[in-house]
Amino acid sequence: MLHQLRKLFEQIGAGESVEVRPEKDVRMISAALMAEIATADQKVDERERSALVRLLRDHYQLDETTAEDMVERALSERDEATSLYEFTQTVNDNFSERDKYLLVKQMWMVAFADGEIDAFEEHLIRRVAELIYLPHGLFTRARAEARDESQLGAD
Repeated sequence: MLHQLRKLFEQIGAGESVEVRPEKDVRMISAALMAEIATADQKVDERERSALVRLLRDHYQLDETTAEDMVERALSERDEATSLYEFTQTVNDNFSERDKYLLVKQMWMVAFADGEIDAFEEHLIRRVAELIYLPHGLFTRARAEARDESQLGAD
């Protein structure tokens, strides 16, 4: 997936004529980053997959089928990923601080979906937050809110 995104941005940088729908690109970047969290512990729990679909559906106001397709694509293409930097650079170029906060919160929500935070999941979320320059206070707030919301959903 990173390879495809890199190719798209190379085309744009070279001034080539490409049809770009930034909203779609941003949604796929969000899906890809959340898919990285879902697979950080080398397994995709059904609760994490369901959280991915729900978060994309609700945040981007997608229908269920579109959200499921995006998740499937993000999960199946993650092996093509070469670097977080490519995703996070696009996030930095296109997301406001609020959008960055919401993305990190959503990543935490995926991580909390299976009831446990794996060390790899935490490390990856922390790394993304650093690369998108999310202030530490917002990072910890996103984690706390995601934890609280996941506990409410479990009740």
